[in-house]
Amino acid sequence: IHGVWPDHTSFVMYEFNPLLAYCLLQDTNILTELDARWPQLTSTKIIGSQFQRFWEYEYRKHGTCCADVFNQSMYFDISMKLTDSIDLLKILRTKGIKPGYTYTGDQISRAIKSVTQNNPNPKCTYIGRSFELIEIGI
Repeated sequence: IHGVWPDHTSFVMYEFNPLLAYCLLQDTNILTELDARWPQLTSTKIIGSQFQRFWEYEYRKHGTCCADVFNQSMYFDISMKLTDSIDLLKILRTKGIKPGYTYTGDQISRAIKSVTQNNPNPKCTYIGRSFELIEIGI
């Protein structure tokens, strides 16, 4: 998981509140669960859990957009539940798409849509002389 961007069927939720404080997560069970689903890849597990810079960044940038509906704890809880409900790697493996091989964007999108019933938003970038999948928006 990279991040969770709140959305609403009737309006776009993009007005983040940069003044809303981030409270360091203290519960070791929550930290362990969050790290398993949303690892902070720019630091060690211990440093990541202690300073929580990536989680803070994602919450302040995206979670504060829905702070009037979901508090910080609820934002992370919903993020983990969404991650658990849509296991993209499992979906792709089940549909015969394996890391290290070449597939079209349509093949990847069809595989995901066949399970989620929604059109995914795959994003690619050039690496050397070829495209590489870097993100899938759900």
